Amino acid sequence: MSDAVRHPSRSLKSSLPLFSGIITGIVSGVFLGLFLKVVQTLTDEKVYTLLLNIDFVPGLPPRLPEWIEFFLHLAVSVIIGIFYIWWIRRSGRPVSRGILIGAVSSLLYLPLSPLSPRVPDLNDAGAIFYWVVGHLLFGTLLGLCGKYIHAKKRHPVHH
Repeated sequence: MSDAVRHPSRSLKSSLPLFSGIITGIVSGVFLGLFLKVVQTLTDEKVYTLLLNIDFVPGLPPRLPEWIEFFLHLAVSVIIGIFYIWWIRRSGRPVSRGILIGAVSSLLYLPLSPLSPRVPDLNDAGAIFYWVVGHLLFGTLLGLCGKYIHAKKRHPVHH
C-alpha cells in the first residue's frame, strides 16, 4: 500500500500548500494594499481605489464597504500565494518566481483601468509607476516569504 493511501492527509499537504500559501498571500496582499493606500493618500493617484475596484464584477454592487473590497483583494492574493508556493515547491527559485508573479500581476492595470471612471486612466504615467512598483514589491515579498519557507523546509528546526 502506498504512503499516500495509508496517510492521505500527508499526501494532501504536500500537493496543496494551503497554510504556507495562505500566510504568504495575506502578508503580501496586506503589504500591497497598505503601500497603495499610502501612495494614494500622499499623491492622490487612485491606485488603491483601482486595487479594490469591483465595478466590473457581475452580481456585485459597484461599491461595497472598503473592508469587504479589501477582503476580496486578500482572497485573490491568497489564491496567488497558494499557487506561488505550489509552483516554487516544484521549480525552486522562490525570489525570481515571486518577482515574476508581481510583474505579471502589474499588467492587470491594462484591463482594469478602463472599467471604471473612478480609477486612473490608461495613460496616467504616475499611477502606472506606483502600480508597477507596488506589484514588484508584492512579488518581492512573495519571493522573500517563499525563500524563508523553502529554506525552512530544507533545514527543519528541531526542538
